[in-house]
Amino acid sequence: MKIYRARYGGVCFGVKRAIEMALKATRKKSNVYSLGPLIHNRVAVESLKKQGIITVDKISDIKSGKVIIRSHGIPPALLKKLKRKRFEIVDATCPRVRRAQRYVERLITEGYYVVIIGEKDHPEVKGLLGYAGNKAVMYSKDLKLRKHKIGVVPQTTLDLVHLNEAIANLVPNVSEMKIYNTICKATILRTKEAMRIAEKADMMLVVGGKNSANTTRLYQMCKKIKPSYHIESVDDVIIDWFESVKSIGVTAGASTPKEQVEEVINFIKKKYPA
Repeated sequence: MKIYRARYGGVCFGVKRAIEMALKATRKKSNVYSLGPLIHNRVAVESLKKQGIITVDKISDIKSGKVIIRSHGIPPALLKKLKRKRFEIVDATCPRVRRAQRYVERLITEGYYVVIIGEKDHPEVKGLLGYAGNKAVMYSKDLKLRKHKIGVVPQTTLDLVHLNEAIANLVPNVSEMKIYNTICKATILRTKEAMRIAEKADMMLVVGGKNSANTTRLYQMCKKIKPSYHIESVDDVIIDWFESVKSIGVTAGASTPKEQVEEVINFIKKKYPA
């Protein structure tokens, strides 16, 4: 079996940084809480829990200890609430996300109405909307705008295809548009490489959490080219997929640890040695 492994698949800089900061915070033996999953990967979250990082959904679930702000960032109002509670805060917001937040603030200051393009329920998007107050809206295809000046900020893990489609839909309805392309370079490289691999492989395996937006988007793009499967681990693999398959492409989302990808590749090599 020929295996094409993506060089740019797997944990991104921001997620890796957040995990390292969280693990460092556990060394002092105090309670360490993450507001929402530190990483959109069920297997990784379970591993982190064993190392002392507790996932909570709301501030009221935290009694005392350290609070990790994950790489996605949070709305400023929520940050103020954490500070009022006097928790020790470890801010692991990805620098790329922080830059997007600053662009939102800048656009508001310059008099633009902000349109955020991304996944509606994604924590990064909620954070970006929070930095704009009531002067922003989430993009959708049926969005009806009556604004002369709009500023556009995409989610850092959005793909260029969706960004370009959104811009094309928005342009006819406004007289002025200012765009900050905040899509992370790693996202662009990951997507382009996955498309190249899908062109030459018989089948694609996309490894990552089912609750990971960027992994799901990567899978959706791959399956437009070749038969593709979104798996979290080798436990999701079905042997029947490999019938008449001579080559497989393996890529992974930004929230997939290297170990999970290695496990999948080793499984394939063992089952179907070259």
